[in-house]
Amino acid sequence: MEAKRTPGRRRRRTSGFVPRIKGNALFTRCLEEMEKQLSPRRSGLALAKAISLVGATPETVTLGHLVRAVDLTLAPALAEHCEPDEAREMTQSLQKVLDELASTFFPG
Repeated sequence: MEAKRTPGRRRRRTSGFVPRIKGNALFTRCLEEMEKQLSPRRSGLALAKAISLVGATPETVTLGHLVRAVDLTLAPALAEHCEPDEAREMTQSLQKVLDELASTFFPG
């Protein structure tokens, strides 16, 4: 008589795919800057939360929404995902990016 093998738990294989929040070009540019210091998933969640608190979505965000979100709501949104010093650094780097974007949209 053959010994029966008990069915083991199936192991889930990860595909290496990281879900990403889609948005317009401004959202994507800020997300790319945040991903230099934080994982794509966490940076996307934090940025989307900060933008939603100022009344926008990743697809409809404008430069004004991003400035308001970075200045007011991004630091609390990042508090869940990183240390306060890292949140401050990311906020400062995003402010520089937004200044560069503003100078291209509004020269002079």
